[in-house]
Amino acid sequence: MKKILLLIAMIFSLPLWGGEEIALGKKDFKLGDFWWKAGKYSVTYEDGIFTVDIPVQHGISNETRGAVFNIPVKKLLGKGVQIRGEVRYENIAFDKGNAHAGGKILAYNEKAGLKNFFVSPTLRGTQKEWQPIMLTCEFPADIDDAQIVLGIQQGWGKLQFRNMRIEEFPIAPIIKADLPPNFRCEYTDRVTKNVARRGVMSPPWSRMTEQDIHDLAKWNVNLIRYQIVDGLVDAKNIEGYKKWFYSALDHIEKMMPLLEKYDIQVIIDMHHVVGGRCGKVSGFDPSHFMAMEDSKYLNAFVEIWRETAKRFKGNKQVYAFDLCNEPIQHGKAKHSFYEMQYAAAKAIREVDPEVPIMVEGNHMANPNFFEMEPIPLKNIIYSVHMYAPGDYTHQGVNDTSYTKQFYAKRYDYRKAGWNRERLAKSMEATRNFEKKYGAKIQVGEFSVAIWAPGGADYLNDLISIFEEYKWDWSYHAFREWTGWSLEHEGTPDKMIKASKPTDRLEVMLKYWQQNNKK
Repeated sequence: MKKILLLIAMIFSLPLWGGEEIALGKKDFKLGDFWWKAGKYSVTYEDGIFTVDIPVQHGISNETRGAVFNIPVKKLLGKGVQIRGEVRYENIAFDKGNAHAGGKILAYNEKAGLKNFFVSPTLRGTQKEWQPIMLTCEFPADIDDAQIVLGIQQGWGKLQFRNMRIEEFPIAPIIKADLPPNFRCEYTDRVTKNVARRGVMSPPWSRMTEQDIHDLAKWNVNLIRYQIVDGLVDAKNIEGYKKWFYSALDHIEKMMPLLEKYDIQVIIDMHHVVGGRCGKVSGFDPSHFMAMEDSKYLNAFVEIWRETAKRFKGNKQVYAFDLCNEPIQHGKAKHSFYEMQYAAAKAIREVDPEVPIMVEGNHMANPNFFEMEPIPLKNIIYSVHMYAPGDYTHQGVNDTSYTKQFYAKRYDYRKAGWNRERLAKSMEATRNFEKKYGAKIQVGEFSVAIWAPGGADYLNDLISIFEEYKWDWSYHAFREWTGWSLEHEGTPDKMIKASKPTDRLEVMLKYWQQNNKK
């Protein structure tokens, strides 16, 4: 197993086990000048203040650079770590095009090529007064690699930190499932007698048209994951959110006769959850949904799904209600990602005893199924999102340096040691969950950037695995962003409509032609 690298300090002897809070001092940090392709940056210490100083450098690669430290892997497996302190910063800037650039604490752990990210709120511009910063991250018992960086991602400027402290804690139990012995998932004919469903994610709901449905029908698509996303002014304004969400339901409801004509079923996807994520709300992990931390948002979440169930009761064009998109839970929360979905599922069942309900696992619906357990209700479908290896599928996405060095940086997944067998291995936890509980699996998202070499072969490898396992699936995405488009080709800075079907579209059509209509 690879050595765990935690990019903050060198503290091999730090007693992280036992729950004691440890203050980090000068001896813990690796100081000095560091060289990389674009030049030099420095980490210094003076009067109790650590400084990461990165000079202006345009077109730099998408990495986070800061101070470095190491912790023995055996001390972290199955544990969580919380890092706290204070920061201030000057002139943190970056090239346009990277939504994630800026100062931060960034952490990830990796299992079979799937990276699970933890990120503090992003720091940009200048903040002369000291302000608190915190990151909570977890290290499952079977990870391959992990990193934590306190620095600046794909940018430059001066980041200072002081009073840094670190504390280990056991990973909190985040489910409350009272499962009977030898529990098995139960499904009615609505699920078991449905045909295989192979489809796409929709454009953002307000841009989806009847012409889109006609075009998808020509491709023989029979499933749409309907994204309720975009156009929301303030997710924390509950009444405003309801108006926006119900407008999206009005929009898809008007299209139901056309969807029925073509036998295209719909996943109603709450892609942007009421309350949004915590972000910079003080005291909460920024990645958590507000519904996990504030009961008023949880109550609104449950109420919205209850009302949605009333509206669509008996409508067989609904494949499932997808309760929330890509939940993330780091350590404790007032209401776990599991409890949040369970509460909404129970409310739906009070209205409709049969409509399928789709739930997603922790850490962005990761196929590793971290901390996931089944929900003891009928017709629960478990959705995963598959983007492994992420460095391949997302190469050049929001990365200005990739655009400038396109031919030098682009790579084929097979040249990085990936193949069909390894892709299947990265989904092994989902497969084991399916076998153990008799669960129905749906792949809600998978994709590859249109300029990534070998993209058609990658999609074919993935879908052949889904087909072998008899998993339904929806490609990400149809007429959403050009960089994922099956109808476009090109490079990150020049994406054009293809004059003939792309090789990626030809792969997808091959599988969509297998769709049978009821």
